[in-house]
Amino acid sequence: MEWQQIRETLAALPAAEQRTYTVGALVVVALMALVLLLESQYFRRTRRVGSWAVLRLVSLVMAPLTFAAIVMPARAVSGMEGLAVFYACLLTVGPLLWFGSHLLCAKRLRPAVSEVEAVVLACIALAIVALPVIGFRFAEESIREAARGLSGRPTPGASAPAHRATPVVRRSLPGAGVVFTQSLIAPPGVILERVERRHNGPWYDAMGVTNNDFCRHGQDLHLMWSAEEAAPELRLHWRNAAGQPQAGEHLARGVPLPEGGDRPFAIAARPDGIDPEAPIPRSRVFFNLTRADGTQTSLLPKDTRDGRSDANGCLMPGDVQFPWSNVGSLASVNISFRPQSGKYARAVVETGSGPAAPAPAR
Repeated sequence: MEWQQIRETLAALPAAEQRTYTVGALVVVALMALVLLLESQYFRRTRRVGSWAVLRLVSLVMAPLTFAAIVMPARAVSGMEGLAVFYACLLTVGPLLWFGSHLLCAKRLRPAVSEVEAVVLACIALAIVALPVIGFRFAEESIREAARGLSGRPTPGASAPAHRATPVVRRSLPGAGVVFTQSLIAPPGVILERVERRHNGPWYDAMGVTNNDFCRHGQDLHLMWSAEEAAPELRLHWRNAAGQPQAGEHLARGVPLPEGGDRPFAIAARPDGIDPEAPIPRSRVFFNLTRADGTQTSLLPKDTRDGRSDANGCLMPGDVQFPWSNVGSLASVNISFRPQSGKYARAVVETGSGPAAPAPAR
């Protein structure tokens, strides 16, 4: 988990749970302080506490430098080669910098610190650094579990987006069941910069990745999810007309949903595309076409606007999606859903005639 996610999770927890994590952190700090105190007492008896303090300053400076020397080269290489570079640096450059710096400094200290003492202090410093890492590893899973429990609840102090939320509309799709749609319409002058999506508690940057439950069209967002899927929880980052950065959260999970009166989700076909009654995320859709010779083929929707799925990831009414006549006739539009049960469901909408019989789940 990122630090921002951890901080938000802890801030949203009840006071009693916050105290538990605070006590745990204080225990780790106390253990680190105790080790340093014992070290200083050992060197105080031989009147070398000043030399010890200098060597500990070297540890403080070299810890981030050694970490960078091990991690940065590995990050510069992709794939399995990056892992090989990491282990190579961990076994060569890391020990050379860490232990070499302590030995080099110990030789110049007055009163002197022996090489054995310098190596021991370097090893103890690694243990001191490991204490908060181990403590975090123990607490991480419980923090993740606490974050999952925050789903559906706004972050304390979070505001609503500047975007206008339209009423949630309820429709039906055989094969997917009840489907909900909603739009977030940006006011004039607002520039949407980034969208984060909450998944199992923590927030993740949603731009540049496939998101089936919402899509972006210009500065607007359009949501689509089935009753069997988790409703989208989004955090929007935008600049207002004055250019000021702002952020707000929209939790569709917390919006009252309409009940009953389901009617089929209608899709009309044109020679160059389709007109759904509500925008559909492109990542959910593929088309079935019938060629002139009667054979079938499938196509994914093509973004003909600017080629950027982040800025135009919706199938919008009136958009040119594909000139069907170049291939054949459009037989059906397939919309995929992934219920929380984990099995994919697919709705098949025969264009111009409404929903057809449901396709089997995959």
